[in-house]
Amino acid sequence: MKWVTYSWGVLITFICVLLLGTVFAFNFSHIVDIDNEYDIKRFLVVGFIWLSSLVLCFVKDVEFIKISTIAKICLSMFLILAMFSALASKHPFWGMVEIANIGLFIVAFYFFVTSMRSITRTTLCFVVYAGTLLFSVLTFTKYILFLFFSYTDARSFDIHGLLSGYVNVRFFNQLQAMMLPLLFLPFFNQKLAKFKRISIVFIALHWAVLLQTEARGVMLSLILAISVMLYFIDADTRKKFILTMLQTMLFGICLWLVFIIIIPYWLMDSSSFQIRTGSSGRLDLWLYVLKSIPERLWLGFGPMSFAWAEGKPLPNAHPHNSVMQLLYEYGVISCIVCTSWAMSWVYQRLQYIHQVKAIEVIPVTYALLSGLCYSLFSGIVVMPLAQLMLVFLIAMQMQTSSANTYSIGIMARIGLIFTTTIMSCLILITYKHEELLSAFFPRIWLNGLI
Repeated sequence: MKWVTYSWGVLITFICVLLLGTVFAFNFSHIVDIDNEYDIKRFLVVGFIWLSSLVLCFVKDVEFIKISTIAKICLSMFLILAMFSALASKHPFWGMVEIANIGLFIVAFYFFVTSMRSITRTTLCFVVYAGTLLFSVLTFTKYILFLFFSYTDARSFDIHGLLSGYVNVRFFNQLQAMMLPLLFLPFFNQKLAKFKRISIVFIALHWAVLLQTEARGVMLSLILAISVMLYFIDADTRKKFILTMLQTMLFGICLWLVFIIIIPYWLMDSSSFQIRTGSSGRLDLWLYVLKSIPERLWLGFGPMSFAWAEGKPLPNAHPHNSVMQLLYEYGVISCIVCTSWAMSWVYQRLQYIHQVKAIEVIPVTYALLSGLCYSLFSGIVVMPLAQLMLVFLIAMQMQTSSANTYSIGIMARIGLIFTTTIMSCLILITYKHEELLSAFFPRIWLNGLI
């Protein structure tokens, strides 16, 4: 098989996995006899990574990217410390399951980068935009149908009532944080300029849904991310970016007011809108982490240990903050290493935009920055499709990199599929494990408490 053929296969399969795990998750989970839409996402992600690894064995002239020495050091330190932390924890088996999951996403990163480097930037942007637009079209078609069914039946709806395919609407919001910015591609890529009006409509629909689902964290993340981006782009691009964002936001607010507030109030004399000013328990979880971490300051309590943490204020399996999760589960050393490297790398990407005037990469960088910001309020680094989407965006940043590559032989590929198989099996054998309690607080699987 040719490298280009493999690359297209990976990208198309990724889009199919995204659609099967979201828009068609309810139907697909019943076809394969999986109990819920969350677990089917995990099966799809693990299966996608394993299949990509298997097919790689039959590809000619494969080249992997060489990561920087600093990245190697940081990654090695993190993995070594994570293993020590897992072995020293109360549940070393589950710690190793979490590390195996991280390992799979490292493998996925290499597959994505390998695929993207064999495709031109213009073609890749078109594929990404087409996939994002298809996801938005199918999602909002179902959303609008459910909305009009609610009108017809004069039945009120809550924040979860109009979206299907998700156990919790926040799992959709996590994808929105990273996919809404990708709809800005036509405004920064001349080859896609003819899709500007279509993008305006669907970005506005995303904003309307964010308001309807009361996704305060996503809206704040999108605003924070664009505020940072504006500092690194030139004046003309900055003005265009701000005007487009304001236009789509205003359009979205109008749609929300008419279809979510005014019409339901007129038909049902009720409105589901309410202004929430609390933290939904997040501050309590973060304070719990800060109070608990001195007990295991250097190595933390172990990967995935927050799922069974004793005395936490809420039964959630993660603290809804990626930095707090690192601090609690991996310790202060790993937290400092990871956050410092991530901030440095993001700054380098923003500097690249500023110095090279590479406006065509602005939407992708915006999507990544928004996702990272939202990881400070939600479980992006925990949920399967959000994890995969975040890795995909990181890989897209590497397409503009001038990093060297190296060829991998057949023995290295066999070793890779062997390692990937072991990590996949370690995760899959925990499905409906006897130690998992029946509680809807997801981590690896829907039944997240241990």
